[in-house]
Amino acid sequence: MEYDLIRLFEHPLRFRSCIPSAIVTLGGNLDAGRCEIAVEWRSSASARPESGTLTITWDVVTLQLYFAEIAEELKIIRTRDRDRARRIENAATVVAVAVMAHAEPATRFTERAEIGTNHDYYLNDSTDEMIEIAGRWEGGLPDLFAEKKRQSDGNNSLRKRWVSVTIFQKMARNRTAGVHP
Repeated sequence: MEYDLIRLFEHPLRFRSCIPSAIVTLGGNLDAGRCEIAVEWRSSASARPESGTLTITWDVVTLQLYFAEIAEELKIIRTRDRDRARRIENAATVVAVAVMAHAEPATRFTERAEIGTNHDYYLNDSTDEMIEIAGRWEGGLPDLFAEKKRQSDGNNSLRKRWVSVTIFQKMARNRTAGVHP
């Protein structure tokens, strides 16, 4: 599976604020690069798990056509922004979008949810399709996934709901699952 960051502009949200964080988290000082992430996903709670390698690619020169300030934003994050937690969360959002592009290609992230919904984004311009996303630099993927699934269960009336978690230290790992029937 390959996903170029330029594809983020296929979504109504465009994810401009997440792109620089993803580039710095996945590639440090590289303005053009690729990063492999071990991924596991399920299309629903009853589906069998699938796994593979997601390769995220980027080229800042190409991205500048859609996001003129990207070079400046990268410089700020690389030199002046020490908020690693926010950077990791933004990068995890990019990974979730990339995994969903493979797991459910027609799905679009259409609106950022308000606090209290137990999820981060609405999908497909629907109020009954949502995804919860989390990212950490280090830690146990199963434990974080279980924690976020419990959070998602607080809004289990949704027709479709997803949980996506990513751990970035060493070889980045992601688990995304539809927790709906």
